[in-house]
Amino acid sequence: MSTAHISVNGLIVNRIGFGCWQLAGAYDLNGRPNGYGTIDSDESVRAIHMALDHGINFFDTAVAYGAGRSEELLAAALKSYSGAGTYTPVICTKYGIIEGSDSDDDDFSAPNMVRSVEHSLKRLQTDCIDVLLLHNPPDDMNLTELDREPFERLIREGKIRSYGVSCRTQKGVANVLKHNFGSIVEAVYNVLDRRYGSFFSDEQYKDRYTFISRVPLASGFIAPRTLTENRTFATNDIRSNFNAEQVEWVTGAVRQLGFLNDMEGGITVSALRFQLSNPYNTLSIPGIKNTKQLKDALLATELGPLPADVISAIEAAVPEVFYRWR
Repeated sequence: MSTAHISVNGLIVNRIGFGCWQLAGAYDLNGRPNGYGTIDSDESVRAIHMALDHGINFFDTAVAYGAGRSEELLAAALKSYSGAGTYTPVICTKYGIIEGSDSDDDDFSAPNMVRSVEHSLKRLQTDCIDVLLLHNPPDDMNLTELDREPFERLIREGKIRSYGVSCRTQKGVANVLKHNFGSIVEAVYNVLDRRYGSFFSDEQYKDRYTFISRVPLASGFIAPRTLTENRTFATNDIRSNFNAEQVEWVTGAVRQLGFLNDMEGGITVSALRFQLSNPYNTLSIPGIKNTKQLKDALLATELGPLPADVISAIEAAVPEVFYRWR
């Protein structure tokens, strides 16, 4: 197994995976856009097949992504794949919403978890979910009060392999680790917000947990276009409603990192290489909806970690996170 791969529950995965939120296409939540706009489903399927052809095999989805639409498209693509990929597809999904309810309340109880798993298994057309995560529970949720036996029972029954939490913020990560819940944690980590990295090397956790890094490209803002233009998005794209002050800060921070665009593959590939620049048990899930984005992930994997002097330059260029994230 190369340094570009880790083991998740005994299954080898590329440290750059495939984020599947975008596969849900355009959809609303409480009257506001919550997806990443219209997609070409056929092109997304081609991207999944290309990923499998070239060894990218970790797929991160969720019930909440278009009420299961992302899971369904992923399943259709995996089922139609006729290639000879090197590694077995590994699927991570999440639960928390109350399916079929008009309420936007979350339910992380064991009964809802079991129902959600059964529905996800059907949508994903599989017998086993490799990683099951609570989807953005409150940062201060008392995880000692969450009955773990139903999770362990599903593992014994072969319906899931492992479980953990996808966290809202870094406070949520600390809460999961404090309660020793599960074996997988997912949170934000990118060149603009590197705080999650403080957990990777901690002797208490580095061998016990797999750390998944989401939004490695800052929801698509870490891109060449951001260096030269003010980004605008379609009204059916969640980013059209991002806080203006946050967008201004992110845009400015990305421009401070413009030197990454001078490297092979440009700033996008360089930001993905940053994800490979720690030696710990981590993998990253850039959102991918087409073959162009998939090729960026493949090039980052090929080029590998950034040089140490570039990491130092990143830290110097963006020393602090946006104040509202703290």
